Amino acid sequence: MDPASITMLTLSSKVRDIGCARGFGKLIAQHLDSKGFQVFASCLNPDSPGADDLRKSCSSRLQIFQLDVTKDESVEKAVQFVKANIGSSDPQKFLELWAVINNAGIQKGFLTELTRIQDFQDTMEVNAFGQVRVTKAFLPLLRKSRGRVINISSLAGRIALPMCGAYTMSKFASVGFSETLRHELDMWGIRVISIETESFETDMVAGENIMMRVDDAFVFADEAVRKDYGEEFLKKFKIVAGTALPPSPNMYKVLGDIESAVTLTNPDAVYKIYRNALVKSIFNFYEACPVECQVFMAKTCYRILGLPEPENANKIYENYHGY
Repeated sequence: MDPASITMLTLSSKVRDIGCARGFGKLIAQHLDSKGFQVFASCLNPDSPGADDLRKSCSSRLQIFQLDVTKDESVEKAVQFVKANIGSSDPQKFLELWAVINNAGIQKGFLTELTRIQDFQDTMEVNAFGQVRVTKAFLPLLRKSRGRVINISSLAGRIALPMCGAYTMSKFASVGFSETLRHELDMWGIRVISIETESFETDMVAGENIMMRVDDAFVFADEAVRKDYGEEFLKKFKIVAGTALPPSPNMYKVLGDIESAVTLTNPDAVYKIYRNALVKSIFNFYEACPVECQVFMAKTCYRILGLPEPENANKIYENYHGY
């Protein structure tokens, strides 16, 4: 495949500073630009310092535009921008849209009882509905090229991430969307690929950022519920959430599989990406275990990490039943 003969669309945006200017989105855009693709990279704020850095680090083929994946009108403007600019990097060649990479992602909320409904809605709107909204908008162009949809998801879309309900729900939805869309688009010759990673080193999974989001979530929790969990539990949970699974710096593993998803004639339907064989074996073993075993293993990990039981976990039950 001659990368100069096709157009690559990298879509990654939404909420705070997560987008093409940082994290996976930035690295994907840089990597594919270096391989000769014409990359359309979306950012929530195309004038941000991160977006400027991306422009400086890439070739003149790269084009950055504004996109909010939660807004229909913003997505429609993105479609019109791409239509108007396809092939602008080389007017002598016939170019067409080859791939849509849905990379937009956020993480809000933790324990369900201590998380606002708004945090669930925000997370689903970006991580799940955003993928649907963008994909639907660009399918007419992808049908012409028989290209591909690449959805960046997570292993949390296959294995429930304890005490991170909103994010896990959204990633299960993302994986489910890819699975059903794959059957729907097969008749058009369009490939649908799900990229499912464990924890890699981006701003979203940085320990200090996770602990800040814990504070953001818990500050809005009902005071009576906070009291039932107890301040000791809440303080320790914050530390455990920020330090339990240090992210891997081996981003090349992710970029290599994304390149394969874009360029191979017959790419895998699913790429599960782990930092090493040991972590892969642990995840696979956990996924294969019965639910009761998974609960026991998670509980054991909490104890090892020093997470106490909620202060009133037994007291409420005993008082209600007259013990």
